Amino acid sequence: MRLPILMSRIAPLVVLVPLAACSTTGAPSLMPTMPTFAPIRPPVNAALAEPCIAAASSKYFMGESNIKAVDSEAVGGGINHVRLKVDIRDAMCTVTDKGKVRSVVDTMPKSADQLAAEEAAAKKAAGQTAPAPKKAKKSS
Repeated sequence: MRLPILMSRIAPLVVLVPLAACSTTGAPSLMPTMPTFAPIRPPVNAALAEPCIAAASSKYFMGESNIKAVDSEAVGGGINHVRLKVDIRDAMCTVTDKGKVRSVVDTMPKSADQLAAEEAAAKKAAGQTAPAPKKAKKSS
């Protein structure tokens, strides 16, 4: 059995129509995309985050608004590690369950600008100023 002439000419075009719909150029596809999901982190306990943020604020000479507690984990024995985002840097705070901060440690190396800023702030806090040059005594 043979197809009529009209059908034999239209059949190849009907096969190519779905391929034309799969073009990767032009307007965006109407097909739904698969969403990507970031892992959900529980919020950091405020009793742990607040002392760490205060300690990091005094260590880095920054306002507390620039520091954010990102994650926390219990180490054991009443000690917790709180990960902090300090401006663009990362730090780890060790704090007890009662809120006593044991340490704030950098987890990223410091830049030269940050070292200079911390040194200047430490001198200012200690009340030190640059020593005045001594006058040379004239011997007669």
